[in-house]
Amino acid sequence: MTSSNDGSLFAAPAPQSLLACLPEHMRAALAQAPLIKLPAGAPVFERSARCGGFPLLLSGAVRVFRPLANGRSIELYRVAASEPCILSLACLLGGGSYPACGVTAAPTTMTVMPPSMFDECMATVAPFRTAMFRTLGERLVNVMLLVEEVSSLRLDVRLAAALLADGAQDGALIMVTHQQLADELGTVREMISRLLDDFARQQMLVLGRGRIEVIAAARLRQLAEAR
Repeated sequence: MTSSNDGSLFAAPAPQSLLACLPEHMRAALAQAPLIKLPAGAPVFERSARCGGFPLLLSGAVRVFRPLANGRSIELYRVAASEPCILSLACLLGGGSYPACGVTAAPTTMTVMPPSMFDECMATVAPFRTAMFRTLGERLVNVMLLVEEVSSLRLDVRLAAALLADGAQDGALIMVTHQQLADELGTVREMISRLLDDFARQQMLVLGRGRIEVIAAARLRQLAEAR
């Protein structure tokens, strides 16, 4: 983990970002906090750890996942720049510890809002508070859908949907490993590799080292919609 204080934190906040909705004195205070720069795959928070402040992502993304008793893990959601992390929200509001883990999914730059400022924002900054509860509601619905998918959908259907999650079309290159897909879907790498090999034999994909080329997106989409 590295940090810096180069004064560039609030040069041009995104119109709908959490930073943009803060009053000037809070933005000025946060501008004095160090920037935390993390490479891909770096831990952001650990399961059972206490939350020391509210993370504000300026770039990159964080993958939030829950380790399972069988040694596997399942991805709950991802936090992109300017989005709130609902587990951090829950920990700060309830005073508990993290029930899951957070790891950077890409090189990430962030700063951390102190708990006292977070409490003040929730009490006095209506746009910030609205963003928190809106995201909480959306994540809750998504997690309910995830539980339904895990319990009722075939793994090949879920894998096809995951490959098409970013709107991949024919010729698209997806830079992902079999292990990353297994972690996202809450299964083991061997199962994912077997299904991807099957997709390749059906000429829907071309597999490479750390990448997958989509060559029949329409057929993948048809499989993904077989719910």
